Amino acid sequence: MKTWIARPKEEAYLFNPAFCCTTLSMAMQTYASVKDEGVPFPLAFMFLPIVLHKPTRESLPPSTRTSMAAWLQENSEARVLFYERLVSLKPHTREAIQFGMQLDRIVLRNGGLLETTLNTSDVTRTIRTLSDEARDCVMRAGFLGKWFAKAGATHTAMAFWGVRP
Repeated sequence: MKTWIARPKEEAYLFNPAFCCTTLSMAMQTYASVKDEGVPFPLAFMFLPIVLHKPTRESLPPSTRTSMAAWLQENSEARVLFYERLVSLKPHTREAIQFGMQLDRIVLRNGGLLETTLNTSDVTRTIRTLSDEARDCVMRAGFLGKWFAKAGATHTAMAFWGVRP
């Protein structure tokens, strides 16, 4: 991973660890609201490639009543180049998790489950300061947390997207 000085400004702004950590924290918070447990470590790498890809983010269903499997069958283009996005964003996801752990915003529990220490008011306060597009990314990450929690086992949800833990 490039040092901050060597990164293009656009990359530094979009993949800044504080923003990515907030996005992941929102997904972790809503995942836990459904499953009452932390997000499995491999699943944490799924959120950013979905919400930071505008066409995919904008095509997500409005509610978790739509099953992930059914939605992906109707929107198969969301899986096109998903694996490549996941791999390219892996260092940024890892950096965001490390950033969150250093600030005690993300904790690793037994069994490799990630949890956020941020509560709803912490995330809401942060969301208010974001631009419209950044706010949309964080809000859709909240949707994804619930959606993945309802999708079944980790390996099943990841298989829907064409990847495996």
